[in-house]
Amino acid sequence: MPDVPEAALADWIRACVSSLRDADGFTVDSGHADEFLLLYGLIARTFRYSNAYLTLVDAGMEGEAVPLARAALEHAITLQWVFVIDGGVKKYRNSVAHDRVEHYRKLAEWLDNDELRKAMTELDPIPGGSQLGKFIAMVRDLDEGSFLETSYHVLSQHVHVTHSAVTSFLQPGESELRVLYEQEYAYRYQATYACAVACMLARWVLARLTDDKALLNELDRVSDELQLPMELAQYVRPPRRRRAGL
Repeated sequence: MPDVPEAALADWIRACVSSLRDADGFTVDSGHADEFLLLYGLIARTFRYSNAYLTLVDAGMEGEAVPLARAALEHAITLQWVFVIDGGVKKYRNSVAHDRVEHYRKLAEWLDNDELRKAMTELDPIPGGSQLGKFIAMVRDLDEGSFLETSYHVLSQHVHVTHSAVTSFLQPGESELRVLYEQEYAYRYQATYACAVACMLARWVLARLTDDKALLNELDRVSDELQLPMELAQYVRPPRRRRAGL
């Protein structure tokens, strides 16, 4: 982990959040006009999850904040994979189309709603072609060493039912174990760093989608200052190929 103050990482996250929240629209590069609306939601969710992470940390709920750091990292890595891998946008578009139909199918069953069932029969045909693969495979396509995969694994301990659900709420005493309600999370800095990385990865894609050269220069400066990776295209592993122009 870098030797960067946690407060500086938190300030960076808040700056990313405000940059999107307070934006008065975007001028999209003509070469990426078809992608912006498809990818904007991944950027927004990355920033909002990171903002929510800081909100829970400030409220003293560090352990409960960790799943949000994991979600931010997952969205940012997926966003980078889709944007930098040759054919990634098409695969994501196909995945979105399939997922939308499956979601409403399950929703119709959950609500036992005939109107939803009927509406599903009127949807446009689902496109053919391959979809996104498993998330961990996308991580390994872009990972330098094992930083991304290891970070995702450690953050996942507070998402799934794992050993941490036992050990986080026990405290050794002199003669017996104490059970706790409050918990301390020992790796808050690492979780904050993961959110800061996620925000950097997402904001770089936004800068490319809008061809914002001034922002790209600023991201390059902040990347060096805070020791945050800015983009993952340079780490694309065969047989994957980076898209043209990166």
